[in-house]
Amino acid sequence: MIGKIIKLTGGFYYIKSGDEVFETRARGNFRHSKVEPIVGDDVEFKYEEKTLGYIEKVYPRKNMLTRPRVSNVDLALIVIPVLDPKYNLVIIDKTIIQAEHEGIDLAIVINKSDLDSESAEELARIYKNSGFETFVISDKDDNIENLRAYLHGKTVALCGVSGAGKSTITSRILNKEVEVGKVSQKTKRGKHTTRHTEILYNDDIYIFDTPGFSSLTLKIEEEELKNYFREFKNFNNCKFNNCNHIKEPKCAVKDAVDRGQIEKSRYENYLYIFNELKEKGEY
Repeated sequence: MIGKIIKLTGGFYYIKSGDEVFETRARGNFRHSKVEPIVGDDVEFKYEEKTLGYIEKVYPRKNMLTRPRVSNVDLALIVIPVLDPKYNLVIIDKTIIQAEHEGIDLAIVINKSDLDSESAEELARIYKNSGFETFVISDKDDNIENLRAYLHGKTVALCGVSGAGKSTITSRILNKEVEVGKVSQKTKRGKHTTRHTEILYNDDIYIFDTPGFSSLTLKIEEEELKNYFREFKNFNNCKFNNCNHIKEPKCAVKDAVDRGQIEKSRYENYLYIFNELKEKGEY
């Protein structure tokens, strides 16, 4: 039989095949291979009535994210909360880089805009000017309809910190009840409501409901980093072909930052992440 892994919890894989969902485990030989089944994988499995099924083959993936750890994604939807918890743009830009590296289309959702409309507008401006499809939503408006239309027919991975509102967005998009967490009043950080990765779906949208995260390690070299800031590609007439846009003279990207054509926060995050990758490579 052939199906898609839609849930992984406690070592059990739940596979949707047709209109049914089957409980399975992975064959022992997966422990000795480099392929470990993850949510989103298309797989071949054996299943007999009243017995536990077993995954026998994982089909090649078109892409894979590490945070959240899922495969075969059409769109990464990066959720930025305006407040509760306060956004961290370095984490956001790292998440964007990860998706760009995997060649996954992505969009930005500015969530909880009712808590600080001015910050919401500023965040939307930054990411729209950087070339990203951007939505501004809150529990108090109907903008979710525009987002739902955009997600039609897609398999979507929601990415963001705990408490960003991913489960609430999933509930509203799919018109299904999903457990929603709260933000700790002591730490002002989100609590992990979603403890496992699962694909939730209706007739035309599949959404990975995944645990939030507060850190992300990139597995790229610092010289590659410039390739994953899409707005840099509009300014490719630097003096040096291998310009890293750091201290090189006559750099078109730095000039664009000075003119306001590239968002300053994005460039500052580029410098921060570049130095982080460089330091990591020296050890």
